[in-house]
Amino acid sequence: MQKALEYALSTRTYEKQRHLRFSGTKNFRDLGGYATDDGRTVRWNVLYRSDSLHKLTNADLKFISALNLVRIIDFRAPYEALREPDRLPDDLAVHALNLPMEDSSTKVWHEAREEMVKNIKTLDPVQYMTQTNVELATKFTPEYRLFFRELLASNGDPFLFHCAAGKDRTGFAAACILRILGVPYESVLEDYLLTNQYLLDGYRREIFVAGLLRGKRFAEGIRGFMRADERYLSAAFTAIEEQYASFDNYVRNGLLLGEQDIAKLREYYLV
Repeated sequence: MQKALEYALSTRTYEKQRHLRFSGTKNFRDLGGYATDDGRTVRWNVLYRSDSLHKLTNADLKFISALNLVRIIDFRAPYEALREPDRLPDDLAVHALNLPMEDSSTKVWHEAREEMVKNIKTLDPVQYMTQTNVELATKFTPEYRLFFRELLASNGDPFLFHCAAGKDRTGFAAACILRILGVPYESVLEDYLLTNQYLLDGYRREIFVAGLLRGKRFAEGIRGFMRADERYLSAAFTAIEEQYASFDNYVRNGLLLGEQDIAKLREYYLV
């Protein structure tokens, strides 16, 4: 079993294999394979992003152990992690670190969960999710600063980061990593939008049933909050431009990454 898992990982080198098929997650992905502006490529099998890990099956636990992760970052707020704690093998649990972020959409869903569900037909997902992404780029800079310190400390060994859906908090982190590595924005956006292929499509049946039971507008509201939209990520980077004048300034003055730090990240994660 172990040899089969290792073989599967070693041969997972094509774009179509970006998605790791765990039974208990829907949006677990490898950031490898993207080309940079200078002709290099992001390494496979070292940078992973995911949604929540609380539903991992016994078979999933064997698979995730085979990734040889040295650090697992959980961006979820404390009550999210308490309600749905990650299910990890004992040898990986000690490598987990919570860097909690409670953005606007997460907070509203937690504080008024039943009311949100009841009124979701009248809510504007674009408004909520745009605000969330602006906050990720501004309010939570200290958390992302710590995140990059952990990434540097991993010395290029396999590293996983996740939130609840693997879409916003995780999506912004992934976008920053790729941009720092020199991946063009078009590819960064492509990676961000893959959430729609894996997470949104993964819940297609549940959304369809919700529409049958509670109406089409209810289902559209749920879909709107789960969707990755180009406008959301764009809002984050627009906020960075407004606050820091450029992404490079955000990296230097917000994330506090110097030239040596950037060089190390590129040495670790590019081939």
